[in-house]
Order: sequence, then C-alpha cells, then structure tokens
Amino acid sequence: MKFKKKHIISVCQACAVLGLWSFFSFPLPGWCGQNTAKKVKQPVAQSIQTRREIQKKRDQWEQEKTKLVHLYNRLKQEHEILVSENRELTEAETGKEALIQSLLKQKQESLRIQKEMLPFLKKIYARLETLVATDPPFLKKERSTRLKTLDKVLNDLETSMAEKYRKVMEALFIEAEYGATIEVYQDKVIIKKEAVLGNIFRLGRVSLFFLSLDRQSCAYYNVVRKQWLPLADDYLPAIRSAVEIGTKRRPVGLLSLPLGRLAKQRGKQ
Repeated sequence: MKFKKKHIISVCQACAVLGLWSFFSFPLPGWCGQNTAKKVKQPVAQSIQTRREIQKKRDQWEQEKTKLVHLYNRLKQEHEILVSENRELTEAETGKEALIQSLLKQKQESLRIQKEMLPFLKKIYARLETLVATDPPFLKKERSTRLKTLDKVLNDLETSMAEKYRKVMEALFIEAEYGATIEVYQDKVIIKKEAVLGNIFRLGRVSLFFLSLDRQSCAYYNVVRKQWLPLADDYLPAIRSAVEIGTKRRPVGLLSLPLGRLAKQRGKQ
C-alpha cells in the first residue's frame, strides 16, 4: 500500500507540472489572448499593405516604362527623320551655294561682255551707215529710217543689251540679204535733170536698172558718177525681162545686162 500511494503522488505531481506548462504555453482567453492576437495581426497586415503598395508602384512603373519606351521609339524615329532632313538640307545648301557662285561668275562675265558689246555694236552701226551711204540708192528711205531707229536703240539707256544686239543683227542680216536677192519697186529717178517715175530693178547690190512706166526707155545707176544714165534701146528687151522676173510674171532666165561696164567704171574710181 505504501508503494501505491507514492506512485499516485508522483502522477499527481506530473499532472500539476503539465498544467502549469500548459498555462504558460498556450494563449488564454481574456486580455492576454487579445494582446497576443494584435501583436500577431499587425505585422501581417503591415506586410500585406506593404506588398500591395509595392505591387501598385510596380504596376505604375510598368505603365510608365511602357510609355517611356513608346516615347523613346517615337523620338528615335523623329531623330532619324530630322538627321535625314538635315543632311538633305545641307546638301541642298551646298548646291545652292555652288549655284550662287556660278551665277555671280556669270553676272561678272555678263557685265564684262556688256561693257565690250556696246562699242562693238556701235562699230557695226558705223559700218552699216557707211555702207548705206556708199551703196546704190535703192530703198533709200526704208534703209535710212532703219538706221535712225537703230541709232535711237543704241543710245537708249533703258533698252537692254540683248535687245540692242538683236536690233543690230537684224539690220545687218537685212543688209546682207540685199546682196543675194532681186527686187522691183516703183520710184522716181532723176535722168538728165528730169524726175521720171518708173520701175527700178535691183540686182543684188551690184546694179540698179530703170524702166519707164511706158516701157519705152531705160537707164542704169552709175556708181562712179552717182547718177542715173540712160541706156541704149538695145537693152530694153533685157531690162523688160528683168522687171518681169522681179515681179514674178516671168520665170527666171539668163539676161544680158551691162554689168561689165559698171565694173570697169568702178575700177577707174
């Protein structure tokens, strides 16, 4: 019996120790349990809130990152376009600069030509004036009027050099054409101090022949004496034919005209 009591006492003691351990080890209802729960919940809530804020900032950063990437790509494309445009503008500017330099050279050359051109044109005008004065007196009024107009053009400050050149060349070509053409026109001539109206046949710049309106008398212009001299009736058929050819009433043909006499007279001058 003594042994059993000791055993029971040991068991009771073990139960008492176990109870004390349980009391201190597990949360108890009341104020001790609430404090412990609060202490546990607060860090957890803070951790969750922190993670939410971090995730929110991460989402915001991803959105901002996407925007920045798009902005970067757009700015990169614009930069490439601007670089290309800048290169093209630089090349265009270089080309324009070269063109400007070329135009300046052309302008200087044009000014030099203009300075030399006017004296040259006036020399040609003087030769034309001498030519008209020494030539047989055909189309005298027309040619004199042309020279007067040309003189006004050359001395007009408002007329461009190109226009002056054109007018001089035009007059020169007209005078040159007289040497390769024939022509018939009516005019009065002085024969033996008498004015007679008739047809004048111009043979280039070589000779002038006159046929009266009644076709019964003829004459030629003597460049040595500078006057009209009558021709023998033997030349009437040839001069009549020449007038008909000049007025296109007869086909072109060979004529016997007193050109040799005129050439001989010119040689005596």
